[in-house]
Amino acid sequence: MDRADDRDVPETTRRARSPVTGHNAFVRIVRSRENVFTVTATGQELSALVAGARMALEGMRAAPEPPPKEAVEILERVLRDFDQARERLGGPAAGG
Repeated sequence: MDRADDRDVPETTRRARSPVTGHNAFVRIVRSRENVFTVTATGQELSALVAGARMALEGMRAAPEPPPKEAVEILERVLRDFDQARERLGGPAAGG
């Protein structure tokens, strides 16, 4: 993508060079409506986000002072919903 094309890229888009392909890749976040977002990411980026969420959940569960119960429940639900959606796709596991 040349510099002239950068004007067409929304501010919510981050340009990054893929370590695998060496090409520019984009993580795009679009607000579909209030509190609803559509995220476009590579499989590697999605895996990193999900793995981080799983690590955070385990850290929350093991914390000497437990976090708010609602925070744990929300993260558990999000990961459960992600796992169910991934199963429907029939693809490989992302983020463990």
